[in-house]
Amino acid sequence: MDQSVLDDIINRLLEVRGRPGKQVQLSESEVKQLCVVSREIFLQQPNLLELEAPIKICVVGAVEVITGVTA
Repeated sequence: MDQSVLDDIINRLLEVRGRPGKQVQLSESEVKQLCVVSREIFLQQPNLLELEAPIKICVVGAVEVITGVTA
């Protein structure tokens, strides 16, 4: 994807940040391109995070919704 096209999409999305209800019109092609570029970036990232103790984990919502397991 051309960097200028990607920059334009990102700038249009950032313009409405903090303005609830404001919509951004993106074509199907732009959404697909954004997904492809995002996927490439995520695949370049390490699969594991190096964390140091202590770690506090907060679960929001029902566990069965998150894990698919019911009691």
